Amino acid sequence: MNIKTIEITNIKGIGHKLFTLDLVPNRPNILVAPNGFGKSSFAIGFDSLRSNRIELDDKHYYLKDSRNRPNLTLTLTTGEILVADDTQNTISSYFDVFVINNQTEPKSVVQSFGGRTFAKTSLDIMPTTLVQTIPAKIPFDYHSATIKSNFGTNGGKVLNNISNLFKCGQLFSRIENEIDFTRFALRGYQQTFNHSLPEINKQIGTTIAIKRWIQTNILQSFRDLEEFKKLADIIHSFGFDEVKDEVDTYFTALQIIIVKENMGANFKKACKYLYYLDEKDDCTKTIESFNPVKDRFDIKPRVEGNSLIVKWPKAHEISNGQRDILTFIAMLLKSRRNFKKKDCILVIDEIFDYMDDANLITFQYYVSTFIDEMKRKKHRIFPVLLTHLDPLFFNHFCFNDTKIKVNYLKEANIKSNQNILKIIYKREDPSIKNMVDAYYFHYNPVITTVDLTNEFKILKLNTDWAKPDKFFQKVWREVRRYLFETDAFDPLAICFGVRVKIENLVYDLIPDQPNKIKFIQTNGTKNKLHFAQSIGIHIPETYFLLGIIYNTSLHLAEGQDISKPLGLKLENGTIKQMIKNIFI
Repeated sequence: MNIKTIEITNIKGIGHKLFTLDLVPNRPNILVAPNGFGKSSFAIGFDSLRSNRIELDDKHYYLKDSRNRPNLTLTLTTGEILVADDTQNTISSYFDVFVINNQTEPKSVVQSFGGRTFAKTSLDIMPTTLVQTIPAKIPFDYHSATIKSNFGTNGGKVLNNISNLFKCGQLFSRIENEIDFTRFALRGYQQTFNHSLPEINKQIGTTIAIKRWIQTNILQSFRDLEEFKKLADIIHSFGFDEVKDEVDTYFTALQIIIVKENMGANFKKACKYLYYLDEKDDCTKTIESFNPVKDRFDIKPRVEGNSLIVKWPKAHEISNGQRDILTFIAMLLKSRRNFKKKDCILVIDEIFDYMDDANLITFQYYVSTFIDEMKRKKHRIFPVLLTHLDPLFFNHFCFNDTKIKVNYLKEANIKSNQNILKIIYKREDPSIKNMVDAYYFHYNPVITTVDLTNEFKILKLNTDWAKPDKFFQKVWREVRRYLFETDAFDPLAICFGVRVKIENLVYDLIPDQPNKIKFIQTNGTKNKLHFAQSIGIHIPETYFLLGIIYNTSLHLAEGQDISKPLGLKLENGTIKQMIKNIFI
């Protein structure tokens, strides 16, 4: 099941948009859009979901007008349509939703000085409440000596002290989720217990001798009790030191059954408090291990009232990257507690866009391991990462390319030309590789004598472009359309055009023929510019800045098309003006 579309109406900067996304579970879904497009509005829509409706702050209504009623609609590939507005929320019946966004907020303190008042502002990091209500402190009612005594004569020989097991939250989480304790009250279970335990107490001898007797005479009847065996298998899987053999495993299970029966409703409460202790310990260790300012700040979860809260230093006391990675990890830990349903949506709003490479790798590591953890727990998690950084253009996106799903929220005014794509796909073919590299993908002053008609015909390429001068007639038409018209343009043609135009301009600046030849023979546009600089040619900074366009990789596998992300960059007003400047 995928999320096919998301429709947003009247939320902050979005009046109405329908996004066709096909979000995939258990993979990072990266939604790319330029600044100012409405990514934060997208996140606010999800962050405003409550159990029974959308609740918007006054400032988050479209045009700040509360008469603009909000709506968030999800269409699933199963055909189901889930709707949330200010009167209903059917999304919450299907998905748990959590949003991670920037955790800073401005603070203003009014101060008086010399009879005059003024406001002093600062940027604070909002405290992170990991646990809103700490569960009641209910311990497990386990007393080894009492259970051994109640067992009978041989209780001290066959029952180990398992106090340590009652500190293991993972054990009791599995037991709670997988074991049906009502089965132990069934007649078959009770008859087996009532027959076996007195027989065990009749035995005389050492612990080893009695356990050997149990192995021979009793254990098979225990194995035949399906739920009892399941409980024993769970205990065995943890490899506790107190549980040395199969006999120990079954009698450990028996002790847990006795504790559950004696505690009644308090058993579940004790489990809940144990899970809280595990969670607190895990959060403390995780935050501490990634705290880059531990020499200055002891950042860890602390109990305040009946809540578990992380308080942060002032925003100016740590770097933006340190702040963002720490608060992200804390919020991710918090989201884990909020996700109870099988299907979950995690929205991460741009907080990672300004991290350095090391912190960004840490961010991606935690997202990846979180997905794996949710999968192990049989959840379907939809991680939605909102960013203006295109993974196809930025090397510090290290997610496995086969596992990410990239969507572009903004529709670009583009139309890719399949014949140009075919030339890119076939450029490595030995029959044309050297020629197209020299005369199509880079500037060359001698193109009128080149004719690849036979080669293009064999490779089923557009033979109208078998002569590069004819190909560049198409490129220059597309450049004019891009710069001066409103019709859809071909981004790949613009990439060719910008690359060749800049190389042509620099070539013309080189005064001597030997260096002109070296320039042509140098591989790569960027390298050509550096060569020209090395011989004293002044290169305008614009030529380097436009590398964001001409350095787009034109080495594509069959079926790949980078037209959309390239087109979004070309629609940027500043980039368009820079390109116009080199052509006029």
